[in-house]
Amino acid sequence: KMVRLVSEISAFLGEPEPFEIERKYLIDFPDTKYLESLDNCDKVEIIQTYLLSEDKNKEIRIRQRGKDGSYIYTQTIKEKVNDVKRIEREKRLTKEEYLELLMSADPDLRQIRKTRYCLSENGYYYEIDIFPFMKETAIMEIELKDEGEKFTFPKFIKVIREVTDDVN
Repeated sequence: KMVRLVSEISAFLGEPEPFEIERKYLIDFPDTKYLESLDNCDKVEIIQTYLLSEDKNKEIRIRQRGKDGSYIYTQTIKEKVNDVKRIEREKRLTKEEYLELLMSADPDLRQIRKTRYCLSENGYYYEIDIFPFMKETAIMEIELKDEGEKFTFPKFIKVIREVTDDVN
């Protein structure tokens, strides 16, 4: 009820709904040296922790993100609208708030560590996630303006299959 109320107030005030429309793909392990050589690509380290949530359609997570010992901390709440569209609310945390929220970590979900390559190419923004437990593949996300938007992949990325709807 509160989400709907906030949505109606936002619409009345002319503020757009904070929708996130993304598609995810399993890709061949990319040439990380090549990615690091690109001016339009930035590498960051991420530690992501999922928090306990009573609402099955609501994902709550906190992140430490940065490089070279300099980090920012965020909390993200994602509420599923459909398979590719979610309402996303994100807020910045202090290091102290982040450390306190770690105490609410969901014990059934592992903390995720990954290296992310943020790539701007072909007029799109791609995120390529490298996980320590995946040696031959990686995950690439693309954020879109609408669900039916057509897009292209960078030429040096080999897509295996779409995994947007995969649960794991």
